[in-house]
Amino acid sequence: MRHGRKSKSKRFNGYKQHVGIDLDTELVVACAVTPANRPEEEATGALQEDMAHQDLYPDVLLVDRAYLNSSMAEDVLASGGDIVCRPWRGASAKPGLFGKRDFKVNIRDGTLTCPAGEVEPFEPGAVVQFDPEACGPCKLRPSCTQAASGKGRSVTMGDDERLQKRLRSRLRSSTGRAGLRERVGVEHCLAHLANRQGPKARYRGTRRNLFDLRRLAVVQNLEVAARYQLAA
Repeated sequence: MRHGRKSKSKRFNGYKQHVGIDLDTELVVACAVTPANRPEEEATGALQEDMAHQDLYPDVLLVDRAYLNSSMAEDVLASGGDIVCRPWRGASAKPGLFGKRDFKVNIRDGTLTCPAGEVEPFEPGAVVQFDPEACGPCKLRPSCTQAASGKGRSVTMGDDERLQKRLRSRLRSSTGRAGLRERVGVEHCLAHLANRQGPKARYRGTRRNLFDLRRLAVVQNLEVAARYQLAA
């Protein structure tokens, strides 16, 4: 049995279902199933394959942040598309100390500026080490770091720092938050599929459960089509 976790306290067994939904039409256009202990990003190859059979290539992707490191997200960004998603929260700052959000990230110049105004260059995925000679006498040091004497503040930069900064900036605007709420349609569709299937997988093995998910998606799509017909 495969074991997965939604959080430190919530565990589930079996499989993960992944669907691609056209939010304009509300139709399920792609399906994938993976073992519960595999990361979500591994499902995107199968989802892309399903969509490619229909000549569907998304230019805007509304996803859960677990899919941000996927090949699909990379392809959408590489083609000039956009991703709508909540940013990673990152490690929480220690109580009473500045967090990463208190530092100014300049993506264009590749620099990181601390609350005291010290500037250091950075590379995506690297750890920025501030100059100990600047950190030592700094008046803000007690509020910034608990590093040993002779060492400066360090800040870890993400591999996708440019994207994360864009996602964080959207959270600060009403328009950006409204865009995030559009993904509610995906959650509603997943809830309908789960309600049809019940609390347990019907079969053993990803292949058979993928067939079952496709069956459920077909029924869901027929209901959507019927609703359109009644509204016409």
